[in-house]
Amino acid sequence: MKTNLEKEITRIANAIVGLVERTDGPVTLARVQQEIAGFAKHAPPAWGYGITHSGRVISFWDDMTEAGAAALRKVIRERRVAIQFVSVLRYLLDGYVIKDEDWQPIVLLPARAANVDSQNWYLRVPQKMYEHFARQAAEGKTNLRLLTPHYVGATADGFFDVNTREDAA
Repeated sequence: MKTNLEKEITRIANAIVGLVERTDGPVTLARVQQEIAGFAKHAPPAWGYGITHSGRVISFWDDMTEAGAAALRKVIRERRVAIQFVSVLRYLLDGYVIKDEDWQPIVLLPARAANVDSQNWYLRVPQKMYEHFARQAAEGKTNLRLLTPHYVGATADGFFDVNTREDAA
């Protein structure tokens, strides 16, 4: 039998995927925070989600409930959505103020928009980076799997963060 926490994680995860699918394009985590009840928490204790890269913790999002953080991790790790790294401009246009200097802004896309399958998640990368990964794959220098993306209403290709490291996949 599922615990209350597990039920809440499932509910929030399904709501995240539903929002991303309904939108059919990039969804910021600020929008997820605004639209999905139980995702955000602005008082301690609060949870975050990020990765360690090159010895540094890079944050994708903070100020979540325990269930919200677990749900976000779940939909990304289970490849129910794709992530796309973006510049902070995408969030600034939505009125979000950046608080964390180690924040890496991402947006969520329907899983079918992914063009790269990494060991951790589905990614949507710009064409130039995709071509770079294709050359690496042809030379046997990467464990990334290239995908053929399917149509979605929009991507955040115009908001790609040029400072994002290519090896972050």
